[in-house]
Amino acid sequence: MTNFTLDDTDRQQLIDVFVAETDDVLDEVEQLLLRLEQTPEDDQLLHEIFRGVHTLKGNAGCLAFDDLTQFAHVMEELLDGMREGRIDTNVARVSQLLEAVDVLRDVAVRSVSGDVALTETQRVLLLQLSAGTVGNVVTQQTARSTRSTRTLRVGIDKLDRMLDLAGEIATVRGNVRQLVEETSDEKTLDAVRELDRLSFDLQEAIMNVRLVPVGPSLRHFHRVVRDLAASQGKRAMLVLEGEDVEVDTTVIEQLKDPITHMIRNAVDHGLEAPQVRAARGKSAVGTIRITALHQSGGIVFKLSDDGAGLNESSIADRARALGIDPERLSRQELWNMTLRPGFSTASEVTDISGRGVGMDVVRRNVESLRGTLNIESQPGNGTTIDIRLPLTVAVIDGFAVGVSDETYVIPIDTIIECTEMPSGAGERPETGIIDLRGEPLPFLRIRSLFGLDETSDERENVVVVEHEQGRAGIVVDKLFGSSQVVMKPMGRFLRQVPGVSGSSILGNGRVALILDIHEIIRRAADASAAGTRSQS
Repeated sequence: MTNFTLDDTDRQQLIDVFVAETDDVLDEVEQLLLRLEQTPEDDQLLHEIFRGVHTLKGNAGCLAFDDLTQFAHVMEELLDGMREGRIDTNVARVSQLLEAVDVLRDVAVRSVSGDVALTETQRVLLLQLSAGTVGNVVTQQTARSTRSTRTLRVGIDKLDRMLDLAGEIATVRGNVRQLVEETSDEKTLDAVRELDRLSFDLQEAIMNVRLVPVGPSLRHFHRVVRDLAASQGKRAMLVLEGEDVEVDTTVIEQLKDPITHMIRNAVDHGLEAPQVRAARGKSAVGTIRITALHQSGGIVFKLSDDGAGLNESSIADRARALGIDPERLSRQELWNMTLRPGFSTASEVTDISGRGVGMDVVRRNVESLRGTLNIESQPGNGTTIDIRLPLTVAVIDGFAVGVSDETYVIPIDTIIECTEMPSGAGERPETGIIDLRGEPLPFLRIRSLFGLDETSDERENVVVVEHEQGRAGIVVDKLFGSSQVVMKPMGRFLRQVPGVSGSSILGNGRVALILDIHEIIRRAADASAAGTRSQS
């Protein structure tokens, strides 16, 4: 009889499958346990949880992950007792099982790396599970394996490379088309047109592969909401709507931190204690709702809570402390004060909030994705944060402009109009204000921003752009027109360059910087305001 053994390649393939399936199974078990906590009488949920743990135990056994197999077996025995009615299903028991899920996740990751020894805390929990007792063992949530979160059947890095290649193909295609148009060869031109069509179809196919439903990436926030609320003596649940809505995987990955910050703020500042909610005629369990939907060619995320709403008097007091008169602010402007760096109305710093970094992080993350953020609040009825983002951050419709010998790209969805720079601009200052049909418009010269040489006496052009915080004019030399460009992130050493959000390769093979419109408008408005104050 011949002994069958796996070589290193075969074993690694099994481990890769194990890691991905384990994350899926434990995520599902975690969601089922959270539902079981709300409906402990639902036997079907218990059966599904049991099957998930049983599947994990079998997979671990095949790879000889003995500690993981043992822990899953003990958890399976406990679940069997709950199914048969020998062990009560209650909040304390579900909390213990959620801790066990955290241990399984941790041990699974460490088993793959060869570090399989249970910690002392994990051994205590194992003994409690074996005895059917509920102790006071508290474990922190363990980070999910990065190996599965970075894959969508195909590695995300590979998809990024495919998109880069599609962009480079588009660049070469543009060069070929230009050469063919100069020769006026109709047959060759027809072939290039067909190449254009195929190239566009390829790029569109790659973009579609990058689209993923938002649901799987948001479901773990069920646990986050529950645990954060419990740590403050509150009760809360998360409701997800629009889980099937698809978005570029880069967008959803970069939204995880902002959503975490918003949930922490909602739990800490928004939701009231159970007894307070009951006195106000609300359910003792607060609700945080995340809704995703497609709208106007982009994607909208709404995060709302049914708590007390923003404390406008506290925000106004904090604004006064910063030297801002709240009486001169609209309600929207007052709410937006919470987005300022370092702004916090918390009377003391806690593990959850109070340092004034949460909503500022949200704002910066959203703006880095070329999105906008809006806050709505009703006293006593909760707060809603509305985030609007492009469907993808990888490909944008851009408008190319020329300054000196350089070319820049402006996202076309921010452009209101283009016009000539009024005559009499004098010394061509870096910033200033022009009259646009009777309305003052702050402007910023790109030439001055990037330190380019003054090489032309020709009439300049103004590209009028708009962002949620206002309008501004971008003064350039030439207007080249619109085209679709593949947006590439800036290198590590160039990320702090002001007024730039990315780069792209043009049809002539040159690199063009993509302008950060939010930063451009802010600089133009600040400089113009400073100039006005100095003259008064």
